[in-house]
Amino acid sequence: MAEQDHPPFPETFLYETLSPISFSAAADDDDNNSNESYSVFRNEISLSEIPSTVPGSATIDFFSLDVAEETCDRDSLPPPIVVAEEPKTPALAPEPKLESSWFRGNCKFRSPMLQLHKEIVDFCEFLSPTSEEKAARDTAIESVFDVIKHIWPHCQVEVFGSYRTGLYLPTSDIDVVILKSGLPNPQLGLNALSRALSQRSMAKKIQVIGKARVPIIKFVEKKSGLAFDVSFDLDNGPKAAEYIQEAVARWPPLRPLCLILKVFLQQRELNEVYSGGIGSYALLAMLMAMLRNLRETQASAEHNLGVLLVHFFDFYGRKLNTTDVGVACNGAGIFFSKSSS
Repeated sequence: MAEQDHPPFPETFLYETLSPISFSAAADDDDNNSNESYSVFRNEISLSEIPSTVPGSATIDFFSLDVAEETCDRDSLPPPIVVAEEPKTPALAPEPKLESSWFRGNCKFRSPMLQLHKEIVDFCEFLSPTSEEKAARDTAIESVFDVIKHIWPHCQVEVFGSYRTGLYLPTSDIDVVILKSGLPNPQLGLNALSRALSQRSMAKKIQVIGKARVPIIKFVEKKSGLAFDVSFDLDNGPKAAEYIQEAVARWPPLRPLCLILKVFLQQRELNEVYSGGIGSYALLAMLMAMLRNLRETQASAEHNLGVLLVHFFDFYGRKLNTTDVGVACNGAGIFFSKSSS
């Protein structure tokens, strides 16, 4: 899809009382700070040295086990009192340490933004499916397709959503749409598919949601444990997936930022649209609008994922005037004025 040029983002869309975020820290050369030393106090990092005693004074030893220099006559000491030892209780097993199994290497960067960039890259690599996981998903999809094709031999079955775009998490469900089924009512198809899945004993937790705006059937494939959402005769899902694939190819930071933010929202139960959360498509629209705005307002493109992630929270959390401005979800990746919509 050809990329359209959009005018620079109006300054009135941002709150003028908030200063813009600075990206200079991530781009500073480490040679300029080679003589600076860092010290950590609780959760704060500073450039100052750890406070010490007055120069020239003796260092105070707060943990010394040495006795005083005073001597005493050992003959005058009373005999020691012997106490019977009590049975010792078994020592408790040490608590297991939390390990960041997704973090690779032991290198540490002096720049926090470079360190965050590396951790984002490592975490996205950790989330990427292995060959075995891909094979398990493909097998589950093939088994579901076989059931659908057995009921409607001439229909067209397609996968869309995060699985097709490659932006899925290990716990993400698989979205399937049945096209050209020839059914007058999607409810009939949902019930027929539910019966077929039950008869073959290949699914569990089957739930037919026929009165929703988009009627679907939800179930879990038994062998793989993967969740499926199947709908009927809606071609907007596959079309949106094609556009997202083009956007991911056009903006390399889009995929890692989307994955890390999806995990962030999922951990806080803010990823479900029906409960007021931010869905995958809305999150992608927010990211594309932000990246487009950065490209139009900055002389050079920003490639540090740490800087971009912090800017995302700063931009949508503090700077964007959400009272008067919205994010277009029509695939354009732009902002719009609510008063003119």
